[in-house]
Amino acid sequence: EAGDNHTCAILDNESVKCWGANTSGQLGLGHTDSRGDGLNEMGDNLTAVDLGTGRTAKAIAAGYQHTCVILDNESAKCWGFNDKGQLGQGDSVSLGDGPNEMGDNLTVIDLGSGRNAASITTGAKHTCVMLDNASIKCWGQGEYGQLGSSEKKPEKKPKSDPINLGSGINAKAIVSGNSHNCVMLDNSSIKCWGYNASGQLGLGDANKRGDEPNEMADYLPAVDL
Repeated sequence: EAGDNHTCAILDNESVKCWGANTSGQLGLGHTDSRGDGLNEMGDNLTAVDLGTGRTAKAIAAGYQHTCVILDNESAKCWGFNDKGQLGQGDSVSLGDGPNEMGDNLTVIDLGSGRNAASITTGAKHTCVMLDNASIKCWGQGEYGQLGSSEKKPEKKPKSDPINLGSGINAKAIVSGNSHNCVMLDNSSIKCWGYNASGQLGLGDANKRGDEPNEMADYLPAVDL
């Protein structure tokens, strides 16, 4: 998975290694030194990310300067830049850029009572998960509507209620761009919301969706394929 200026991989032993820019700790190594730009930094010299005692990774996503994983127990953790709350911890404190912030010290994201993560995706400064009940939750930067919350403000942790995709509709897959998201629904249609200056929502205009009332749920049309 490639972010803005860093790259992460899940290895065949389900550990994670990241390299590239590390300004905000997005490599999860407890410092801000880049990796892969000098001799003797890769291979066995590149430390695996500490995901916690006994924990391994099932899925990974990389944003502008943050990284998120779904662990083997279907919980989610994020680290790196956190100015908009994209790490889902309820604050704006970056993590992974200093000692004792990773591993067991990195708290899993509260996705809701009894809920687990099925897939995860990252935009520039926001994060979205598809939960095990096929609902969607997003957090982080929100001024372009990318959180689907009908508000122009960030959310520093997942809200209790998932995004309303429409009556009787659930998600099958989700992917995030810089400041927008698209889902494939269980009826195999596509809906997108967020920033739309170049028509990336596929709705025939350049208007944002998801930052005002009456733009989501049944008000949000499917993309005409």
